[in-house]
Parts: sequence; structure tokens; C-alpha cells
Amino acid sequence: MSEFFIRNNEKIELMKNLLVKMDKDLISPDEIKREFKEILSDITPADIAIIENVLITKEGFPAEKIHNLCDTHIEIFRESIEKKEIIAERGHPIYLLMVEHTEIAKLLGMLHKIVNELKDSQEENIEKKLVELNTINNYLKGIENHMLREENALFPFLEKHDVVQPPKILWTEHDSLRERLKELNEILVKPFDELSSLKEKLYSLILYIVDLKSSHIYKENKILFPTAVQKLTNEEWREVKNAMDEVGYAEFTPLELTEGSKGKVSEAKTANEEFIKDGNVHFVSGELSTKEIEAIFDTLPVEITFIDKEDRVKYFNKVDKRIFIRTKSVIGRSVQNCHPPKSVHIVEKILSDFKSKKRDLAEFWINQDRNIVYIRYFAVRDTNGNYLGTLEVTQDVTEIRKLQGEKRIYSEE
Repeated sequence: MSEFFIRNNEKIELMKNLLVKMDKDLISPDEIKREFKEILSDITPADIAIIENVLITKEGFPAEKIHNLCDTHIEIFRESIEKKEIIAERGHPIYLLMVEHTEIAKLLGMLHKIVNELKDSQEENIEKKLVELNTINNYLKGIENHMLREENALFPFLEKHDVVQPPKILWTEHDSLRERLKELNEILVKPFDELSSLKEKLYSLILYIVDLKSSHIYKENKILFPTAVQKLTNEEWREVKNAMDEVGYAEFTPLELTEGSKGKVSEAKTANEEFIKDGNVHFVSGELSTKEIEAIFDTLPVEITFIDKEDRVKYFNKVDKRIFIRTKSVIGRSVQNCHPPKSVHIVEKILSDFKSKKRDLAEFWINQDRNIVYIRYFAVRDTNGNYLGTLEVTQDVTEIRKLQGEKRIYSEE
């Protein structure tokens, strides 16, 4: 924290002076925006949040005045997004993502407007505003799909061009947004009479969500996307688009930009027959054609992913309904970069224990959408015990956990 204060003490003073001028009506709205743009120029949204907290807790500024300032930088970010400075031609993945950013910005603007109105609403109007809030929130759920496409289709190719840190930072912001959106959903399922007492909490939470996502979009539009356009080849962009199609699109994605794409899955490449004897792969316990091998893996009632001894994703099977998103963009990707930054240390520990032969299995189970998901990691070794890689096996065990007694007769059900 001390480093932060040394680095941003000047920014704190600038914001204090700006707040004083606002309080005394010594500055116009246009001047507020101009001065605040200067303050925003070289600090992150996280820094702004800390500065605002310092101004409230240490300097004694009323939270309402800080919220007014927060409204200003939300407006600054939204204005930038709505300028539609799209840097790629129609049909390009970046064009699609930036159009989606504009749609998301509109939703954030409506969310911001509703929560401001809710804050000042009389008791009889609160229920109406909460209904509107729920409607906008249902559309906002598509942000998850948008983030998944960035993480699984775009980020892997940026990493191949040594653009590693920006995706990591943005993925961390994705996770922060996920947590806040989950918190918002948990609040909004409460009865209206309980919600009316949570107006202030809702106001602060939504203000944070709108600010975080607005500044996030700003960074992607101004920094990440131009970098991607500069680095990736035309062939790589085709692969990014295929991966995005595999993940699918959100409700707010303009339909005309995805016509014929939804549900599209790229054809899998066939095995290199040059290395196959008589068209079959020969095992100690039998032989199978490559077609049979692929069909068997894809028929397994589990999702499997193989990470080689260099910690790179080498294979995953295709199942009809996935629990965790996988696209062909992850092939060759470092497994550490396939996980949120906050959980990478766990991945490293598992791999380290497998390589050192300390253990051969790591298992977890989590709750997801009322289902129980069982996740296991197995160390894969050759006949001499040498480490070849790690196999991840994921399975929905909700129905399995309900089994009782026995079933010994085949039925037509």
C-alpha cells in the first residue's frame, strides 16, 4: 500500500482539489471532464477505486460526492466507446468484438441510468425500477459469452506472438467482473421487499460493475485490439473466427454478423497416415483405426484434455455438451495460460508433484449451476515411469450421486 501512495500521492491531491472545486461550484461540467481525463491518463481503475476509498475514509469526503466523480469517469469511458473507432473491416473478429463492445456500452448506460433513478425513487416506484434492472441484467449475462470468446479464441494467438501480460491482466479483470455480476444476480433474486432495503448496496455494486467494464472495454479497444490486428496473420484470424464460432455468441451480438456461424464446429483434422501401419494404430492389447480412436474418445462420458510434458495442451476430446469451453485455439498453448491468474499456482503445484513422482492424482469437485462437477488430474507415464504429461478428466456426477440400490435389467426407458 505504501508504494501505491508514493506513486499516486499527486493523483490523490488532484482529485481532492477537483472535488473541492466541484463542491464550491467553481468548475463547469466540461472542465470537470477535462481535468478528470488528465487524472485518468496513466492510472488503472483499481488505482481509482483505492484513491476514492482513501478520499472517503481518510479525507472525510462524503461518499455521494465521490459517486458523482465516478459518474464522470463512467461517462468519459462511454463517450470513447460510442465513437465507434472500429479498426477492422466487417467480418473480421475484431470488428465483431468492437461492435459487441458498443452494444455492451449501451446496456451499461441503461444500467447506470436505472440505478441512479432507483437511488432516488420513492417507495411506490422501487418495484418498477427493480423490474427494469432485472431485464437489463438478463441481457448483461451475455458478457460471459463475450469474455469466453476472448479468453479461448483471441488470447491464445496473442500469446503465440509473445503478447502475454495484457491478456493476463484483462483475464484478471474478467474474473473480477464475474464475481461482481454473480453478486448482483444473488441480490436480484431476493424478494422486492428485501431489495428495497438494499438500494445503497445495489447502487455501489452496479456503479463498480459499470465503471470496471467501461474501463475494461476502453483498454481493449485502445490497446489490446490494435496490438492483435498488428500481430496476427490472416490465417490466424481465420482460426480465431472458427474458435469464436465454436463457442457461440451472445444475445446482444448482432445476428447479421454471425449468420451461419452459430453452432458451427470446424472439421477435425485426420491423423497423418504416413505414420500409421496398415491404416491402424497398433497397441499391445489390440489395434484401432484413427477413426475408431477419435470416435471412442468423443464417446467417453467425460471431457478429457491432455497436457504434454512441456506443459502445453496437446489434445482434447469433443463431446456434445461441454462443461468447460475448449476450442482448437488452445492446442499448443501453455496450460498455465489456460487458467485464471488467481489459480495458476495450483496448476504449477500439481504439475510439479506429478513430475517429481510425489503423486499421480489430484482431484476436485465443485458446484456449478446446481450440478456437481468432478475434476481429476492424472499423471501419465510410460512403461518405465517417465512423465509424459497430465490428463484432465471432467465429469458431471450429479445423477451418479443419486444412484441407489442396483439396476441389473436392461429397459427401453
